[in-house]
Amino acid sequence: MPELDTQQNLGRAKNAIQDYLIRKLLYPKVYLDADWNGNHVDVLAIDRTGVGDVHSVRILPVAFGDGPANWQEHVTMAAMMIGETSNKMMALPGHFRYVALFNESSDLRRFEPTAALTQRITASDGVGRLGILVVDFAGEQPSVRTALNPERFRSSKDIFEIADRYMSEHSANWEMRE
Repeated sequence: MPELDTQQNLGRAKNAIQDYLIRKLLYPKVYLDADWNGNHVDVLAIDRTGVGDVHSVRILPVAFGDGPANWQEHVTMAAMMIGETSNKMMALPGHFRYVALFNESSDLRRFEPTAALTQRITASDGVGRLGILVVDFAGEQPSVRTALNPERFRSSKDIFEIADRYMSEHSANWEMRE
């Protein structure tokens, strides 16, 4: 099979995460490349046909290239990327927020967040934590593994107003149709 470039693998990662959320949620509306309240979100899912929890995912392609020589350096680099992205994700309106990692090799398969990283991606008041997903390209189809489960952030009326406005202006990439 010919090698795909990073942009193609990013698209494959979006599809894999979309499938993951479709299996995880009840009846989500899923949007790819969403402009969510002025911020880019790679995958956005609004559960229960648009009236439930909002899930947002930002995908980080961890391009190692000729970079780190061993697995531990890859993990350290991935953790740094999550840390840099976490502030933006923490500020997004939504109930569940995730950072997803991928690279074309299998170096991230064993990624597990450290206690320091987990603390950094937990809300300061303890209500909410970013989830960490790892997209694995080792098989025929990409698969998604949860490295750290997300915890629900505080809800607000604004989240639902933003979701209602978004759904009225955009077509879902995937939704349950009757």
